[in-house]
Amino acid sequence: MDILIFGVILLLLAGVCWLGFRFRAELVRRFRVPETADERPLTRQELLSKTLPLIEEKEKALKEVGKLSLEKRHLEEANKDLTTIKDELDEQNSKLIESNLNLLELKEELDEQKYKLAEANLKMLELTEKLRDEQEKSNRLLHNILPDRVIRDLNEKGHCEPECFEQVTVFFSDIVNFTSISSRLAPQVVIAELNDIFTEFDRVFTANHCERIKTIGDAYLSVSGMPEPDPQHWRNVLNAALEAMAYLEKRNRQPGKLNWRMRMGVHTGAVVGGIVGVEKYIYDVFGDAINTAARMETNSEPMRINVSETTWQLADGQFRFQARPAVNVKGKGRMNMYFLESKLPVG
Repeated sequence: MDILIFGVILLLLAGVCWLGFRFRAELVRRFRVPETADERPLTRQELLSKTLPLIEEKEKALKEVGKLSLEKRHLEEANKDLTTIKDELDEQNSKLIESNLNLLELKEELDEQKYKLAEANLKMLELTEKLRDEQEKSNRLLHNILPDRVIRDLNEKGHCEPECFEQVTVFFSDIVNFTSISSRLAPQVVIAELNDIFTEFDRVFTANHCERIKTIGDAYLSVSGMPEPDPQHWRNVLNAALEAMAYLEKRNRQPGKLNWRMRMGVHTGAVVGGIVGVEKYIYDVFGDAINTAARMETNSEPMRINVSETTWQLADGQFRFQARPAVNVKGKGRMNMYFLESKLPVG
């Protein structure tokens, strides 16, 4: 823009100089001293007639010069405005560049925060998976020592109220001469043998809708009809007892296996179940039915299943029993008992 204005000014000056030079040359030509005798001086009228057109041309030229000067001022003012606008634009551009730099810094900080957040989420996911694994392990352990219903009560309520169950069939077993036999074996062997036997017992009793309550040394206690009531409680326990005895007989016939002989007892009655302890939860059962089932086991014979008269009355006609003479039971007096032989065919 500055070059354009400078060019216009040079053009105006050149035009003025050209007009002045032309005007001066014309005056010289018209008013020069005659060089010959033939040339005569101009009259005043002739001089005016020749001079006026030149004056008019000069005035026109001056007017044009004035117009050009005005345009020059306008261009200078416009240039000033453009300069001002350019300065403002430069300032805005500087601010925009600074803003972009700030945004770039913020973006870098945001990316860093996102990266840290992603790392934290990964760690949280790992911790969540570990926690889930630990919860699954805990649940498996709980299911090994507590009935499902009790676990639900503990999860939902935080506690489990003791409850009385009127119709429960109880199974109790014990190994004959266990103390004498185990004293001649290494502890690792004894534990391995019990683990092998009771693991199969767990499978058998669970498959027959029974709940293993606990093992006490070589004794195994299981029930049916609690904590979930089951009208077939007596049938469940008798089927499981026959299968458990058949497993033990088969195991004893296998080469290299230790020969373990068991007594088993079964009784039906009322039982109270509940959580015992605070630091370590143990679901236990109490009541006369538990004691009577233990008496049935004590008064049984090796590799026989001894059943109380109460359970026999429920199962008579569906299982084969061998009646026994009445036995005098400590704290109970004389009681009728029956050896469970087998399950009768249906129909």
